[in-house]
Amino acid sequence: MIGKKVERIFYEPTENILTSRNDVVTLREEDSLLHAILVLSNSGFQTIPVLDNKDRVRGLISISMIITNCEDFNAYNSDILNQKKVKDIMNQVVPILFNDFQLEDVLRLIIDNNFICITQRDGYFEGIITRKTILERFTNIAHNLESRYKLVAKEKTYADS
Repeated sequence: MIGKKVERIFYEPTENILTSRNDVVTLREEDSLLHAILVLSNSGFQTIPVLDNKDRVRGLISISMIITNCEDFNAYNSDILNQKKVKDIMNQVVPILFNDFQLEDVLRLIIDNNFICITQRDGYFEGIITRKTILERFTNIAHNLESRYKLVAKEKTYADS
């Protein structure tokens, strides 16, 4: 369990660690793979969320997924890429937390993911929490903890052995 004091410092200077959905590059399930390649190559992101027509998270897509799944067709044929849909190849395993998440859950998931999708209980996409944001917050703690707090080592007890 994360200590309350560490959690309080983590949320300084602001409690908002969420990148709003308005600032996140996304694709729709029905978008073509050609459109996906264009969006991904212009976004600078390796992987982005895929939403349905009700703004619910349905998957993740990356250029590497597109290329890997293009074995049975020519990846350079724009006609085929225009016919194939994002939903045909997207990864449906998505790291998701609800908007009432606990910091402990974020840390558990962010270890293996570049970002975590945050949704309402009905799946409506609210935004993402990035690994970069989490690392920046803990870097801030590492640099400032001793200058702001007096740390005193506890005596080692039999239970600590």
